[in-house]
Amino acid sequence: MSTEGKSYQDLSADAQATALKSFIAFYVDQYKRESLEILGSEVDNGLISSINEILDQNSFMGRGELAAESLRLSKPYYEEILAKLPAIKFTDDGEPVEDWQTAWESQEEELPTED
Repeated sequence: MSTEGKSYQDLSADAQATALKSFIAFYVDQYKRESLEILGSEVDNGLISSINEILDQNSFMGRGELAAESLRLSKPYYEEILAKLPAIKFTDDGEPVEDWQTAWESQEEELPTED
């Protein structure tokens, strides 16, 4: 992740809302792909379990609708995750400095592999 930019908690309220929506959309996409290992290695699995329980209960929804519902029901969990990931940096308007997918792929490369 880039070292330039601001941490989530240093953003304005509007920029935090933008960052949160962006992160949730990405999270839901990774959830649907069953690709949350990187996040699980970085944050408390209880947070992930709480979010995923709500996603499981509403899995019949499309991605956009599911992301909106997850924001409504899991906002504090996502905020806690973003606060615990200081390496994720945002522009002043709340957009990630490094595209989520690019950042995720570089993190994936750093995961230990099984023999």
